[in-house]
Amino acid sequence: MRVVRAMDGVSAEQAAIDGGRSTALDQALRTVAETDLGAGPKYGPLVVRDLMRTISARAYGKPLLELMHLIRIAEAAGGRHGWPAILFAVPVARAATFRGVIQKASAGCRAFDVDFALVEDGVEIAYPDGPFRVTYGRMAFLAALVEFAITALGWRAVDGVFRGWLDDRFALRAAGPHANTLSRLLYDHLKDHLPTAQALRSYRRLTRFLMAARGGGFTLDDLDDAMVLAFWSGGGDETDDDGGDIRTFRAAVEQVARLRSAMQAGFERRSVDSAVPIGGDRSAGEVDPDTLLGVLEAHDGPGDPLLRLASPPASAIKFLNGRETAALDLIAALGVQGPALPLSVLRVETFGAAQGRLTQAIRRRSDPAEVAMLVGLAQCESYGERIEQWERLDRQLHRLSLAALAALLEAGRAEAAVELLVHAPDADLSPLRGVASGSGDNRVVALGGILAALADSEVVGGRAADVLGQARAALRSISRRGFSVEDRRDPASGDGFAAGAPAVRAARDLLEGVRKAVSAVLPPAEREHRFAADRTLFAARFSALYEASS
Repeated sequence: MRVVRAMDGVSAEQAAIDGGRSTALDQALRTVAETDLGAGPKYGPLVVRDLMRTISARAYGKPLLELMHLIRIAEAAGGRHGWPAILFAVPVARAATFRGVIQKASAGCRAFDVDFALVEDGVEIAYPDGPFRVTYGRMAFLAALVEFAITALGWRAVDGVFRGWLDDRFALRAAGPHANTLSRLLYDHLKDHLPTAQALRSYRRLTRFLMAARGGGFTLDDLDDAMVLAFWSGGGDETDDDGGDIRTFRAAVEQVARLRSAMQAGFERRSVDSAVPIGGDRSAGEVDPDTLLGVLEAHDGPGDPLLRLASPPASAIKFLNGRETAALDLIAALGVQGPALPLSVLRVETFGAAQGRLTQAIRRRSDPAEVAMLVGLAQCESYGERIEQWERLDRQLHRLSLAALAALLEAGRAEAAVELLVHAPDADLSPLRGVASGSGDNRVVALGGILAALADSEVVGGRAADVLGQARAALRSISRRGFSVEDRRDPASGDGFAAGAPAVRAARDLLEGVRKAVSAVLPPAEREHRFAADRTLFAARFSALYEASS
């Protein structure tokens, strides 16, 4: 039986949820986990793990209701200091510790003779409309939940909810509205720090499908092209029980890619969190510095390059036209997951595009003959044609990147040196050391000298000079907004090229990653046969999906 690749026995679904937490939320949870009042960690590992799972899965509804009753107990036992005297004064949050503190406090509290009763495993509240018991074993987790709520929302917000509850009527049913108020506050806060409810349903749907299709467990590697096709073909028709739409093949690909990203992030975070100090001794549980840096760079790096190109200041330059943006849209959206699902990307760009045209034709109530032709994929772009388009797009991105280098050098921007090294990594720029000398006010002069020297082939050498010649030629050949001589005179132009150049390179890197992955799994000799087989499969699926509509 294959085993889910997980730390501490965590399920793949839970790993995906863990991976979806924001850095800020992780820090808030870590603050609670690292609480130390001088007697060691206040909360044990099981309590911390339970808290993380509860918050990550947004499963805090019932615990918050239970918490309201604990606040009643702690307020009575805390005397003039109120509930914080019980929940915050406990140095180590254990069942036995809470038992001792509450039993001692109850001896001098009249309320414990009337409204509260010490029972074997906790405290029972005698509300007029029914009793409620909070066990000592639950108090550690509920105390940790309070500390998290205060860390996330602030003292005033949380204490305000508790005060409203304590000032309300003494009744079992009165607790619900106040628990719901705190739940809404947490929900509003967490919506920016956790995967959406729709994403959580998607994770659950996919993991259940995988378990049903592949048995007792699966690894990250099982989330591959074959699984995407099987999920789209048999994972549900229009919508599943959770309401997620998987009619379109692209939607299925994106759901699998999101699950891969979330699972990978969850596994990596657990690997780092469970490690001892940073170091090279893996046998001692240390995490390698390069591994840690890789995790941080992977999850804190720049986002979608197309979004960066569409945002100021890069948007002042028209790096991509509409057709190029559309061709890069899926690849940019999938990011590093694209090369892991190369056939799926190719299928979306061919059959997925055809599905889009089919859907539009049905919405327009087109002639049945036209719909039938689209269902049969009679004029669908082939795999070879799409791969050739990617090759042309790659050349265009290279030309745009070179043009940006020339524009940056012309504008006297320091980013030009970075771009040159990217395009000519083997260039020898050591002669620039003499030009770069300078300090204080002379640094600006030195920078100008460096940029001037970059244009001098006798200083930078033939390799760099060749690249700069190509860059100037590329700049002259592009007639889009921002590239003309007049447009480049705008002082803001330099900022646009400085922001856009790395984004163009990032888009090209993503495209190159997918192209290489496709070449590895689909050699030229196999493309025609694979396309024909896939066309038959997709046509049959389209017929099943849109039969009633046509």
